[in-house]
Amino acid sequence: MEDEIYIDPDVKPALERMKARMASRAPMSAVPVADMRERARDDFAAMNANPPALAHIEDTVIEGAFGPRAARIYDAAGARKDASGLIYYHGGGWIVGDLDSEDAKLRRIAQASGVRIVSVDYVLAPEHKFPEPLEDCVAAAKSIRKSASDLGVDPSRLAIGGASAGANLALSTAIALRDEDASWLRFMLLFYGVYDIASEAPSRTLFGEGYGMGADAMEFFYSLYLNDPAERTDPRASPLRADLTGLPPAFINAAGLDVLRDDSRALAEKLRSGGVQIDYDEAPGVIHGYTLLAHEVAAARKTIEQAGHALRSALG
Repeated sequence: MEDEIYIDPDVKPALERMKARMASRAPMSAVPVADMRERARDDFAAMNANPPALAHIEDTVIEGAFGPRAARIYDAAGARKDASGLIYYHGGGWIVGDLDSEDAKLRRIAQASGVRIVSVDYVLAPEHKFPEPLEDCVAAAKSIRKSASDLGVDPSRLAIGGASAGANLALSTAIALRDEDASWLRFMLLFYGVYDIASEAPSRTLFGEGYGMGADAMEFFYSLYLNDPAERTDPRASPLRADLTGLPPAFINAAGLDVLRDDSRALAEKLRSGGVQIDYDEAPGVIHGYTLLAHEVAAARKTIEQAGHALRSALG
């Protein structure tokens, strides 16, 4: 089947490297979480090597649900006040990842959008199982808005976004704020997210093996994130199962060879049917996490430019 499926030529070297690493390692489920995180840090470091220069990068601290959390500010325009802002949550299956995971990508988004980005290092499972990472993300979003002047952002021009599990948390945070009648977000920027943990959509099996992150890895992440399998259908964990009306406009990105591809398709359809304005981008022939490969994959650079344009247009 792999021979019948289009793979972007730019992606093939990265995919082969991933396959080689996976073949040389014990499965994630066979190593301690600390070792899994160390492996992930090494992988992310390689993808973030030699990042583009940016006028302003600043590490700071914000308040989360469980105490102070590290955050990082990105701004291509330099130090300034009252900039439009993006609150961002990194990917990593709710288990791995930190402020360095998507560093180069966020620099590129800052350049493409002109928006000041505040990236949040939220709490991770299994130390903080569902719904605690979501609670931390909601608290962080509120803290960023409350401290907007200190962070150099305009509280009336804020968007929220993330990738993979971070996109799940970003969407669920937007839903939680709407449910609290705190609908101050102006836009959502969502990259190849997991929106229905209980999904049995075709992409789950079609790309479940041989295309980077597979179905087995996803199941392992779910087992560490959730307290019980029954939580798979909780709308806070699977926001595709929530009421999606009344949410801000969204840029939704999907990777064509991703086990999560159909989650993004379903989200786009449900948001559109609920009256939410969306901009849907599905990149053919690319794998989950491909926007981290912008240094070698033209499709990643194209997606980041499109995302940046959508963000700039939405926030002004």
